[in-house]
Amino acid sequence: MPASPHATFRFALFGFAVTAAFVTYQLLVDLQSPHFPNPTLMVGFVILCPPSLLSIAFFNAEVGTGSYYFAWAFIGILNAALYAAVRALIGARWKKSA
Repeated sequence: MPASPHATFRFALFGFAVTAAFVTYQLLVDLQSPHFPNPTLMVGFVILCPPSLLSIAFFNAEVGTGSYYFAWAFIGILNAALYAAVRALIGARWKKSA
């Protein structure tokens, strides 16, 4: 299967969408404080979005501020790049084996 730029772009969009779902979940849980987020779901999000661990460096960014959205946009772009790179590598391996 050749490495298609369209498929790589779709994987990048999926990676960004995973990050957007993660941020949406955080915003919804934050609105319903004092509830603690579901730990199983949070581990799943961290597995699907490894760059989200960088949010630890942005712990001063309060929810709803510009710095919070900037940090998560940056993390979303990194996750999209990660998903695109994985798809490109898989596509290259498939092309090489064929």
